[in-house]
Amino acid sequence: MNIIGAFNIDLTDLPAASETRNFTISGSVGAVFSLEVKNEDSYYYNFTTKAFQAGKARLDNIVITSGVYKNSITFPTITDDDHYDFYLFADKDTQHTPYDEVRFGDGTVDINSSSGSNSKLIKKIIYQYTNLTLSLRTYSPTSAFTLGSPVNDDFTISSGRVLARAPFTISCTSASTTSYRIIKQPTLDDILSFVTPTVGSAPEKLPGENEYPAVSNTDTVNGDVTRGGGAPYTVTMDTAVASKVTVGDRITGNTDLNAATVTVVALTGTYTFTMSEDIAIADGITLSFSNRMNYQWPLDSIKNIKEDMVVVADTNVTASTSVGKYEDTVTLFADTAQEEVIVKNSAPALNTKAQKPTVVRGLVTVQPGNVVFDKQQKIALAGDTLKIGGYGTDHILDIHGYEIRFTDLAIELRSVTTTTTAASTSSTSVVLAARDGILNSTSTVSGIGIDPSVAAPTVSSGANATGAGTVVLSAAQTLENGITLTFDGAGKVATVTGFVEVLKAGNAGAVIYFDMEKLLSQT
Repeated sequence: MNIIGAFNIDLTDLPAASETRNFTISGSVGAVFSLEVKNEDSYYYNFTTKAFQAGKARLDNIVITSGVYKNSITFPTITDDDHYDFYLFADKDTQHTPYDEVRFGDGTVDINSSSGSNSKLIKKIIYQYTNLTLSLRTYSPTSAFTLGSPVNDDFTISSGRVLARAPFTISCTSASTTSYRIIKQPTLDDILSFVTPTVGSAPEKLPGENEYPAVSNTDTVNGDVTRGGGAPYTVTMDTAVASKVTVGDRITGNTDLNAATVTVVALTGTYTFTMSEDIAIADGITLSFSNRMNYQWPLDSIKNIKEDMVVVADTNVTASTSVGKYEDTVTLFADTAQEEVIVKNSAPALNTKAQKPTVVRGLVTVQPGNVVFDKQQKIALAGDTLKIGGYGTDHILDIHGYEIRFTDLAIELRSVTTTTTAASTSSTSVVLAARDGILNSTSTVSGIGIDPSVAAPTVSSGANATGAGTVVLSAAQTLENGITLTFDGAGKVATVTGFVEVLKAGNAGAVIYFDMEKLLSQT
C-alpha cells in the first residue's frame, strides 16, 4: 500500500499582490495523487499556464518517483477578498496517513491544522485579503480639550507583511480663543490602542462582594407609604428624584428597609419612584440611596483584552479603572509580625463563561465573556460601549496583532504669524490684525523692529482672544504699521512627527492614537 505522508505549503494569508508559493507532496515511491485548486469563483488553477480558468484543470494521477513531488502555484493580484481551496486526492492503491483532527474554539474543524485523512481526500485553504490600512491619529481620551481639523496619516499594508520605515505627520487644531502649549515630547508610552466592547445589561455579583458600598444620596419622604396596596410600590419624595435617585439603588432608612435589599425599580414622576418590595415608610423619614456597584460585567467580546489593560475614562466609568482579578480577603493579626492575608473568594480578570467564540475564516472574531475591573462600576455602565486597551507598542500587538516600531518622535507647535495694524513708539501696546493662538504669559514675539539684542518679549495681556485687537508686551517696542510678527511658545496647530516601521501586520486594519492630553495643555 502506497502512502502520501504530507502536503506542505505556506497556508498563511496571501497579500493582495500576486505571489508564488512552492509546495511539496511527500510519500512513498509509487504513490499516486491528484491535486485540484479552486478560487472562490470556482475557477480552477491550470498548472501549465500558471493561471486560473473557468474550465476544470488539475494535476492528475501524478506518481511520486523520488519520495517527494515539488511544484509551485502563482496566485493573482486581487481587488476583493478571495480564498483558495486545495483538494489532494490519493489515487489508485494510495492512501493518506491516519487522520488527526484539530478543531477551532467554536467546534468547527480546523482543516489547515488537521493532518492525514480517513478517506481519499485532504482539504486545505488559503485566504487572500485586499490591502489593510494602518491609521495614526491624534486623540483626547477624556475629551478634555478640542482636537479640531485633525490630519491623520494612513499607510497601506498587506496582512502579515512588513512596512519599511516611513515618515509620518499627524496634527490637530485648538478651539477658537484657545491655544496649545507643549507639556512634553512624545514617547512610546503616549501611544494608545484599544478595543470597543459593549457592556451587557446585567452585572454579576461576585462572592463576598458588597454591591452597595456607600450611600450616594439622601432625601426626605413626602407622605406615608403603607403596606398592602399592591404593586407598584410608589414612594413620593420632597426633591425631584432624578437629581438624587438612580434605578437599581438600594434603599435604607428604617428597620424593614435596612433588613432587606430593597431597590429602586423605576423613576415614575418628578417626585416619585417605585421600589422592589412592599415596605411601609413613614412620612418625613430620611431615606438613603446607595448606587449598585459591581466588579464583574459581561461583554459582547473579551477578545484581545488582557489583565492590567486600562479602561479609557468615560461618563459611567469609575476613574482610573483597569482590568484586574478580584480577591475578597481578610487580614489576620493586622500590623503584627503574624499578619496574614487570607483570600476568601477570587475571580479571574477574564472568563469566557464557557461561551463559544465566533470563528470566521479560521480566525476568532468575537469571544463573549465576563471582565472583572479593579474598581466597582455603577449600574449605569450597562449597555455602554467601552474603550479598553493600553499604552505602548506591546499593547498595539495585543489589540491589533501588529508588531510596530516608532522612532524619532517629536511634537511642535506652528508659530502664529500676524501683522500690526498701527505703528507704536516706545510702547508695550501693539495693535494686531489677529490674536487667536497667542497665549498670555507664554507667547514670545519676534520680527522686524523687535530688539534682537535682548530676550524676546512675552505677551502679558490682550491675547487668548479672536479677531483684531491690542496685546501688551513685557517690554516697550517701536514698530511700524503693517509689519509681520511671529509668536512662539504657544499655538493653534500641534504636529506630531516621527517614523513608523511595521515588522508584521495584523489581519485587519488598525487605528493607533497619540494621547494629546499627555503632550499638550489647552488654555
